[in-house]
Amino acid sequence: MAPAGASTLRSARRLFWWLLVPVMVLLAVLSVVQYRQRLGDAERDLLRRADECAQELAAVARPAMDHVQDLRRMLEARWDDPPDGGPALGAALQPWLQGLTRDMRDLRVPRDPRDPRDSGASRDSRDLADARDPRNNGRLPDGWSLDAAGAALQQRFGQLWWAPQDGRAPDALWLRRAQLFIEAARLVHERAPGFQATWFAAADDNLSFGYPFVATPRMLAAMGQPSLQALDVPRRAGVDRSVAALARDPRDTTFWGPPYVSQLDGELVQSHGAVVVVGGRYRGEVSLDFRLAALQRTARGWQREGTRVWVTDRQLNVLVDATTPLAVPPGQGLADTPVAVALASRLPVVLAAPELAALPTQRGSLQTRDGWVIAAAVRDGSPWLYVQAVPEAALRASVLPTLLPNALLGLALLAAFIVGQWLFARWFVTPALAVLGYLRQLSTDPAAHVPQLGRRWQGWVDAVTETFKVQRLLQRRERAHEAFKSAMVDRAPMAIVTTSGYGLIVDFNPAAETLFGLSRNQALGRPRTELMSPPARRSDAARVADGGGGGGGTSGWETIGRHAGGGTFPIQLLDFRVQIDGEPFDTAFIIDLSAKNEAATQIDRQREALRQSEKLSAMGTLLAGVAHELNNPLAIVMGRASLLEEKADGAGSVEVQADARRIREAAERCGRIVRTFLNMARQKPPSRSTVQLADIVRAAADMLGYTLRSHGIQLDLQLQGDMPDVRADPDQLGQVVLNLMINAQQAMAGGNAALGAVPGAAHGAAQAPAGRHVLTVATGVEAVRPGREPRVWLRVADTGSGVLPAVRERLFEPFFTTKDAGFGTGLGLSVSRAIVREHGGELMLEAREHGASFRMSLPISGEATADSPALAADTGGGEPHARILVVDDEAEIADLLRDVLEAAGYEVATAESGAVALELLAEARFDAIVSDVRMPDLDGAALWRAVCERQPALARRMLFVTGDTLSLQARQVLEESGCPSLDKPFAKPDLLAAVRAVLER
Repeated sequence: MAPAGASTLRSARRLFWWLLVPVMVLLAVLSVVQYRQRLGDAERDLLRRADECAQELAAVARPAMDHVQDLRRMLEARWDDPPDGGPALGAALQPWLQGLTRDMRDLRVPRDPRDPRDSGASRDSRDLADARDPRNNGRLPDGWSLDAAGAALQQRFGQLWWAPQDGRAPDALWLRRAQLFIEAARLVHERAPGFQATWFAAADDNLSFGYPFVATPRMLAAMGQPSLQALDVPRRAGVDRSVAALARDPRDTTFWGPPYVSQLDGELVQSHGAVVVVGGRYRGEVSLDFRLAALQRTARGWQREGTRVWVTDRQLNVLVDATTPLAVPPGQGLADTPVAVALASRLPVVLAAPELAALPTQRGSLQTRDGWVIAAAVRDGSPWLYVQAVPEAALRASVLPTLLPNALLGLALLAAFIVGQWLFARWFVTPALAVLGYLRQLSTDPAAHVPQLGRRWQGWVDAVTETFKVQRLLQRRERAHEAFKSAMVDRAPMAIVTTSGYGLIVDFNPAAETLFGLSRNQALGRPRTELMSPPARRSDAARVADGGGGGGGTSGWETIGRHAGGGTFPIQLLDFRVQIDGEPFDTAFIIDLSAKNEAATQIDRQREALRQSEKLSAMGTLLAGVAHELNNPLAIVMGRASLLEEKADGAGSVEVQADARRIREAAERCGRIVRTFLNMARQKPPSRSTVQLADIVRAAADMLGYTLRSHGIQLDLQLQGDMPDVRADPDQLGQVVLNLMINAQQAMAGGNAALGAVPGAAHGAAQAPAGRHVLTVATGVEAVRPGREPRVWLRVADTGSGVLPAVRERLFEPFFTTKDAGFGTGLGLSVSRAIVREHGGELMLEAREHGASFRMSLPISGEATADSPALAADTGGGEPHARILVVDDEAEIADLLRDVLEAAGYEVATAESGAVALELLAEARFDAIVSDVRMPDLDGAALWRAVCERQPALARRMLFVTGDTLSLQARQVLEESGCPSLDKPFAKPDLLAAVRAVLER
């Protein structure tokens, strides 16, 4: 048995070796394959990390690019009409003279805003004269800057350098552009510590301004320039380069420059700029200096031991080297000096030129050279490229520990061979190989055949089978669960935002993209408090940062969300916190409450409007009745008192005349009280205030300055000083002055088609030189006349073609215009005269030889009085042979109207109803009708309709007299007929003026 056992053992050993050697070879092959796979995984992980760093770089650069583009768009949009930020910036600018002390404030003479010499071009002359003060030894200023301004103004306005060759003062339009630009830049710098400076450099002028403030001597020393004037040479060279680049490619409007030495503190920065193009012309450049120190710190955080990390621009110039930072060149006058270091000079290996050129064009690339692995990544729209170099040995060293299980398995097999070589081959080797083969098949094929190896091995086979089955089942469930959750989140109608324990967004569903105006890539990595709560809501922001109140439960509240475009909106936020692998994650479900709040607000507004409407309706009904009952007797009292006063004057009875005057004044007071009630019902609050006519003229001149200059029109302001204040509505007077000036401008620019020379005397207008137009605006105080309120006057005269005699009488009629089609509506002059007359004044056209001249006369009280020239005298002004028909159901009112009109020279007939009036109209001819609105049998509306059918021309010359101005009937009659009306109670001059106006229709 021994030889047989030995032979059997040798056979078994031979069989075992035949079986063991392939297994060992297979294990070695699997180890090699696994090694290569793990090495590939390490390289892919390196490339993935590079892509994440590139994404972080893109997120860092995005605010800088948005800031520059926002400023560029703002300048292009408001280039011609920047808002007026006030005189603070102009007052803070001081002349800059080389060699003088820093405080230059004594070179400026304080300006008086009421002095007309301080307006327009004369102010620039005065500033230049101030700069030539004898204390300056006759030297022109090198330029203008904010060096002499206080620290508070420098903190507000930054710095502005204006250095023209002739030393003139800064242009007002540039000051408004600069203030608009600096204030916008300052707001961004206050919350962006990585931004060092924001500047604008003009193309046509030696001008630049920006934020923050930098002292002029410091800037000149850093630039290596002797003066501000000397900056014009490099500025022009830069403008020529930019214009040439823009001509080559009009779409190339933004750029990132190489690293250079900053003008502020000498540190390294990178400039991002954008050209400003207005009207197809290059106007200048907006630039932002971004500190590279922040990128340097970030790159150091990315670097691992034994590796190298760089951040470059798209031209592969090194911006940041985590190992060897860029050095600032020593010396003076090195501002704007580029520090260009090529990436190729810092790489530990040599890459071919095509390989280097391909790095900025690929989102991720991996190259292996001479024992180094070079990983590079860049994101679309990002100006910066992430590059990392890792020794290949380091990657291998990180992969080798993963092969330890294979090595242990090989040792175990060898030990099993040594210890179990005496075992019979059929008891161990064959079942073991069968199990191993089954494992391999089952790892790739779920339907692999299950071997039957007897009771001893069947347990292993069943365990392997069950393990693989459970594992695959769990994998399918996990994939289905993840797909289900992803589908729910992606298709949820509400915004869902998940943040890490550090408050940074890690998930952002499509509904959140729509709600906040951010894409998922833009939102990832940003603080959630930045998106959901503006800075003013600090308490809400703290609650969001704390996970909605802390703990692991759920909490909800309402707060304010912020859209990426800058707008805010109310939101309802439901927040809960979970722990995943020991790290907290907060998930917020967010609902936009804008529509809900708007609906609630609209319901409240409509409810309140309904209540107010009911109250006003009741008050209007009450006041209409009161007005109707009071106005008729008040009209009788006022009219009879006026007639009694005139009779007493003729009879010489002073006491009776005084008593009549007192009665009339008391009745007029009652009438004003009634009108006050009516004004309350109409909801028309007074808006009168004391204003300076010269201030209104200057405001209109400032508004039309560019239009006048663009049409070659010279503006001549002849504003008298020390004029009294006028009590008036400033907006209405401003509308009148603006209408007159615009009409003059359009007349001189050829906008009027029916104009011609009008003979007459000129009134103080400047004569225009040949080929040039002059718009003259003058003010003054009228000579004081006994018994009349002091008045001020305004004259607007132009050197256009004037007004034809044929249209002079119709010039103030509504909807009548002399302008070409599309240039006017015919309401400007009529509305202007109505406004002036409401203020107790008059607007008239003066006769002159050249052009047109409009004169406005205004009492300083702004109220119409008996001496106001807006209306002619109450006697002798009517048509001497005009026949008037008076229709009123109250005999006292009819008698009063007849007495007043007959005293003025009219022939009057009265009718106590509309039916009687129609009978009189059928028997006699009348030139006008004065009728009440509410009458018992045939009211005013029915009378007007009947007159329209029988005598259409006479229907246009009807005057309605009513004391029920709030009733619906009265409003409908006046709207339907279009006839003028006179409210009771009325004064005698008002009645006569209204009748004359009706007769002129």
